[in-house]
Amino acid sequence: MFNRMQILVPVILAASIVGSPALASKVKPVSVSYENLMRCFPELQDEGLSFKVDLNRLKEVMDEKFVTSQSQLRQRKIQYEDAEKQLMNLILRNTFKGEKKVESELILQQIDAKGVITDIKLTENQRINPKQDVINNFLLNTTIKADEYSYIDTKLNDVVSTYLRNFKDIQEIELNDRPNHRSISCEKQKDLGIICTCSKK
Repeated sequence: MFNRMQILVPVILAASIVGSPALASKVKPVSVSYENLMRCFPELQDEGLSFKVDLNRLKEVMDEKFVTSQSQLRQRKIQYEDAEKQLMNLILRNTFKGEKKVESELILQQIDAKGVITDIKLTENQRINPKQDVINNFLLNTTIKADEYSYIDTKLNDVVSTYLRNFKDIQEIELNDRPNHRSISCEKQKDLGIICTCSKK
């Protein structure tokens, strides 16, 4: 009887250690967005993203795993208050015509107190391929509220990435692997944080 008790005690102790809260607390939770990311692109695994997906870090990982051959600015949108405290949008939209030719269009918008947007008519010289001086004149003595850049990155092996950056922080990012029919889309939402969705065909 004494020998049997000696054998049982270590077994019971071992079981209590395995189920202890201290060890359970060492298991890091994984966010749903990261699970979706891994379901589509397991090669983007990064422990720093598992608990909370950071879009700036995610872009770094994407660029490491999928080499960019060409990066193009599709649109820049600056929201600002002019000297009279009127809220405005200045949008510079690029259209790519061939490999090297780019045509730019400048759009100026006024935003009223209810959020209604009205386009302001510009001259042809102001609107099409505007010079930097034209853009600078519109932004003179203003307070910039947001400065968004929208890019498209063409990567190797028919992979494409698009992302939206406000100042230095990425707000949205998408990665499409066309040959393997998979894509991931991540967006920073005001109340919910980072939401990533996976699409596979």
